[in-house]
Amino acid sequence: MIASIKKEVYIPIEIKPREFVSQLLLSGELAKIGLRVYLGSKKSIDILMENKNNKTGAYLYKGGGGSINKFKDLSKQVKSIAVLDQEISPNLSNYDISINNRFVKGCLKYVSRLYYIGPKAQKTAKKVLDDIDPINIQAFGWPRVDLWDPSLHHIWNDQIKKIKKRFPEPFILFSSNFGCNTIELLEKRSISVEKRGKKKTKKEVAYWRRNLEKNFKNYNEFISFLKLLDSDPDIPQIIIRPHPGENHSQWEEDTKNMSDIHIVYESDVNPWLLASQGLLHRGCTTALEAAVSGKKLASLVNFSLDTNLISIKISKKIKDLKTLKEWIKQGNPVPVQESEFYGLLEEHITFANKNAAYKIAKDLSCISGEAVQPSHDFKKVFNIKKALKLFFTKVKNKIYKKPNYLPKLPKTNKMQNGISLSECKYFLSLMHPKIKYNFEEPFDNLVRIET
Repeated sequence: MIASIKKEVYIPIEIKPREFVSQLLLSGELAKIGLRVYLGSKKSIDILMENKNNKTGAYLYKGGGGSINKFKDLSKQVKSIAVLDQEISPNLSNYDISINNRFVKGCLKYVSRLYYIGPKAQKTAKKVLDDIDPINIQAFGWPRVDLWDPSLHHIWNDQIKKIKKRFPEPFILFSSNFGCNTIELLEKRSISVEKRGKKKTKKEVAYWRRNLEKNFKNYNEFISFLKLLDSDPDIPQIIIRPHPGENHSQWEEDTKNMSDIHIVYESDVNPWLLASQGLLHRGCTTALEAAVSGKKLASLVNFSLDTNLISIKISKKIKDLKTLKEWIKQGNPVPVQESEFYGLLEEHITFANKNAAYKIAKDLSCISGEAVQPSHDFKKVFNIKKALKLFFTKVKNKIYKKPNYLPKLPKTNKMQNGISLSECKYFLSLMHPKIKYNFEEPFDNLVRIET
């Protein structure tokens, strides 16, 4: 029988292909140790926060970028706020700049925990962040990295079979992170990088603007390179996975006359990587996943923004067609623990006997407050005053371009088919086949999980 009084944790999903399955792994660990978890879209979790009848529980925030009002309002609705920042990847060129710019001044005083992927990010955060006790900055790792381990690859078996049936011929996966693949996106991201997060100096804004411009230039050069690859019979078909923040229609338009180049943005990247011959990239976190997962990887250095990235250092360098063809003929690498770059990875990623999901779950249990009745048991009240205020603020900012105006960036298929009870059941049954979970779908895109 399910106990009605339990501690609670609330986990919003912003980008389903990147976050859902790893946060579900964490949800399973939380439920195993007796907590009630609400996993859902950001919108559905916001509805729960605004209407629940208690002020307890732990909210697992996606990272920085939120306004101080967002953190302040959340602090009135829960016992604690924890941040698992998946933007602070080992693949960053500069931890100091990235971590320092993630939080608007004053936000961190509302945060009880910061969870980072590894020692280097933790050390940097302790150095550059104010308003939070360094003891509350942890390097437990990422549940996302837990999924990279071959011991959990079996959860993707059905998807891998479907992919190979759809693409029976061998293929190379290219994981895109250009970010800007249209002029419109370049302009919007330039405004956004200036306005979001911590206030930036003119020098910092100019730095980010140069990076965005170079990414756009590299994208156009890459399209020309793809035409060369598509015409070469020795190059297998290439599946391009666009970044969720890119213009996917532009990708389709630019490759429509290429017979062996396919644009696919479906489900998690994991099964596509595992079904492929290997990964091509220009410096991205998926390269680290490929390394830990035991897949061969290569970097297209001519299209890279920064060749000093860790993902570039651990990859075969591709500078021309000759080196690309040589790499294609190579087999899979040795296990990551036996590789020459494992020591480098350990500086950035916490590898331990207990996985990250387990350690984060235990810590969240300590800061989640008192046990309560299920929070979704409420009568939703529509706050017309709040809705009208939000609407007119957005309209005013858009018309007059107020200083706090932010352009709407693309969210191409970020939530795909949403958060469903059936999908939660499916993956947790593969992750923890011996655990009997109890599920409920209180409303759209929200699932309650406990044992």
